[in-house]
Amino acid sequence: MLSAALFAAALLCAPAATAETIPGADTALSRAESALGSDIFGPYGCEAFVAYAYDVSQATYGWDGAAETMYQTLLRQGEIHTDMNPPRGALVFSKSPFGAHIDIARGDGTYVSGGVQGLRRGYGDGHNVQVLPSPHVGAGWTYRGWSAGYPE
Repeated sequence: MLSAALFAAALLCAPAATAETIPGADTALSRAESALGSDIFGPYGCEAFVAYAYDVSQATYGWDGAAETMYQTLLRQGEIHTDMNPPRGALVFSKSPFGAHIDIARGDGTYVSGGVQGLRRGYGDGHNVQVLPSPHVGAGWTYRGWSAGYPE
């Protein structure tokens, strides 16, 4: 298992994030997509889903509020990009009145999600792990940006 610190260190040594340079993007997306059509992370399991995809310990960030904690940490570290073109494998953050959310960009304008808070089940295909057409998943949602990896 790749530790969060090792993952973050690899990202800091990498050149600017692109589809080719996010370490582990293809492997993470392969793992993420292997869970499509399942409900194994529950309706609010976005953090656990992303940790599973990137093979890092969920315990580092906890279960409750981890997406918000990760976002705030990455924001303080200057690692949040606010353009609407997240590369393949980027962690994509959004927020609604119901809470924070994190997806993984597929690099083609779609996102793999492991649970969508505050949105009816089945937004995509009827399961909690699904492909979303946008990080703007409903009224009241705000796109917050993306990062090339986990915070240190």
